[in-house]
Amino acid sequence: MTLNVVMHPAARDRVSDRLAALNLPLQVLPLLEDGRCMVGDRPGPLAEAPAEAVWLTSDMGGRTFETCLKSIAASRTVRWVQTFNAGLDHPGYRAIAARGIRIGASSAQAVAISEYVFAHVLDLYQGLAERRAAQAAGEWKQLPFREIAGARWLLVGYGNIGREIGKRAGAFGAHVIGVRRSGAPAPHADEVCAMSELRDRLGDADVVVLCCPHSSETDRLVDAGFLAAMKQGAVLVNVARGGVVDDAALLAALDSGQVGTAVLDVFEPEPLPRSSRYWTHPSVRLTGHCSFAGNGTRGRADDLFIANLPRYAKGEALVNEVDLKLYLETLP
Repeated sequence: MTLNVVMHPAARDRVSDRLAALNLPLQVLPLLEDGRCMVGDRPGPLAEAPAEAVWLTSDMGGRTFETCLKSIAASRTVRWVQTFNAGLDHPGYRAIAARGIRIGASSAQAVAISEYVFAHVLDLYQGLAERRAAQAAGEWKQLPFREIAGARWLLVGYGNIGREIGKRAGAFGAHVIGVRRSGAPAPHADEVCAMSELRDRLGDADVVVLCCPHSSETDRLVDAGFLAAMKQGAVLVNVARGGVVDDAALLAALDSGQVGTAVLDVFEPEPLPRSSRYWTHPSVRLTGHCSFAGNGTRGRADDLFIANLPRYAKGEALVNEVDLKLYLETLP
């Protein structure tokens, strides 16, 4: 039987040779900018198309993406969605999961996000702003800096992103502690602990990185108690979701110096309102949800789809397949 897959034309063009090499009975239904798709030479609603799979990519605009999620949830034929999103907190995914449609989440962002995290911590430890200021002033200064070697990194959420961060921190000689639901050992971590042990480990960590899903377990995880348990002056990095952090509590901890610096790429809501104190706080490094935007992210997303397509066709487990039952049970 022919496997009908909806995808954006730009994505199709990037992988057309690789699709052909798979030698699968595949029919591409091109996605239109208004969220409809082409069936033969006629456009029509995605929800009514004979599509078995949909590949959601970063090629589509925000409005197209929103329309697609609604159409997939309403479809009677779609059985698998491969998405470019690592986090599935968008309500549209809830509706899709509730229908029992298989979801392949993305790991394509992990390398880029890990480099983002490492760049900010390295910048802070090296004091690059002070060095640039000395150069601009024509001052010859031997400025001391802190080494990453020997620092303790606590990575809250030790999945694809956490492991890539751990890999880089460990290569520089940091002691890496991964925090995951099970507490089972994992690559690139010197230690792994369960979420239930998290607060007991905060006091020893020089760098705390939030790279966990936003779930019922992690909603407002970083509250006043969490921050009080941290090592004074430590660095907090959030590349998870804004809902993981209690903003008022974090700002208070920054004001008091309990948290030395917060590196924040995600917020609730987004875009971050101009009225937020985060914009002007001297101890905040703020970016507009761009930690994923490395030049290799799209290519890795393409690779993941090409890897999962024959797996789906054979009825095998997908790479990064979402446990739908667990996902629905842990929604915030």
